[in-house]
Amino acid sequence: MSKKGEINVNTDGAVVENIDLVGDIRVEANNVTIRNVRITNPRGGDRADWGILQWVGYHGLTVQNVEIIGASDTEMRDGIMDPGGVVNVRNCNIHGISKHGIDTTQGVIADNYIHDPNWFTAADGELDSIRISGSPDAGTSLLIQHNTLVDVNTVNGAISMFETDGGQPTRVTIDGNYFATWGFSIYAGGASAPTSYIVVKNNVFARKYKDGYMPVTEFNTHATGNAWSANTFEDGKTASV
Repeated sequence: MSKKGEINVNTDGAVVENIDLVGDIRVEANNVTIRNVRITNPRGGDRADWGILQWVGYHGLTVQNVEIIGASDTEMRDGIMDPGGVVNVRNCNIHGISKHGIDTTQGVIADNYIHDPNWFTAADGELDSIRISGSPDAGTSLLIQHNTLVDVNTVNGAISMFETDGGQPTRVTIDGNYFATWGFSIYAGGASAPTSYIVVKNNVFARKYKDGYMPVTEFNTHATGNAWSANTFEDGKTASV
């Protein structure tokens, strides 16, 4: 089914599926599922701030088997933007985005292909496949597992963590992903920042770095629960902090 414009989801437990959409989806309900959908950024108009949004105060969004496509002539800033609660993103193909493929602090991001962003000067060069801003809600965490994160055309961060509104990244596990990027694969929040329980393990890094960039920067090796283990380059050599 083909559709254009914004789809607003306001019913708890709703399912949005089998749609070829030129536009975006805004979720203001709990436990919504979006699956088997293709979302394409409208071309030649104003920028789109997201492909899918779970708004503040809502939780439980599942996005599965979805393709999100940004246009080269009109920005789509975030593929999936989540200022709300837990979100689960699985088996998605997200590309052509100008800022963040997925922006969240909590839930599961697994088995996705996030790749080939579009560069726009207006986006301030903030190109992250996955952006983590601040800390998750109490009792929640973020698992980033078995994703393929590729950008060998721009200097970017594949996964970037930042302090926001006083919240520091915590309870993030980055496990078994593949990274190929020209910038730092992981910006880990600050070498002396009070991050905690940032666990990075079993990942594989391509050697496609530009200007001396490396797999990780600003990782606090002394913070509580932070751990870096069993990470390698494609040739099997150890990738160290």
